[in-house]
Amino acid sequence: MKPIVCSFYIRTPAEQGQFHYEPVNVSSPHYDGKMHTLYAPAVGDLIHLWDTTKKQGGTFEVLARHWLHSSYGSTSWPVLEQQPTVGPLLDLIVQAAEGVFRDQAPLPDEEEAPE
Repeated sequence: MKPIVCSFYIRTPAEQGQFHYEPVNVSSPHYDGKMHTLYAPAVGDLIHLWDTTKKQGGTFEVLARHWLHSSYGSTSWPVLEQQPTVGPLLDLIVQAAEGVFRDQAPLPDEEEAPE
């Protein structure tokens, strides 16, 4: 099984219901700014991303995914090969989110011990 090559784009509001999509350059041993993984994040998942170029990051929620699989006969899946030589490409649209404990209620104050 070939790894999925994930590209991340942060969605931020623009004018009149439109959005800006800013690419995230994640650290990778492939030096391509993409995450290579066997298990891609699903829509609704929270993921921490760090942009190595901008030196900023945070927690993001996956909003949408767009898959691109190799076509037989392409450079990624040469003729006569049983399977592609590279994994599928996946564009993930994310937006800034709070962590999984965002709705945690404060603990009741402990009673003070007598002095």
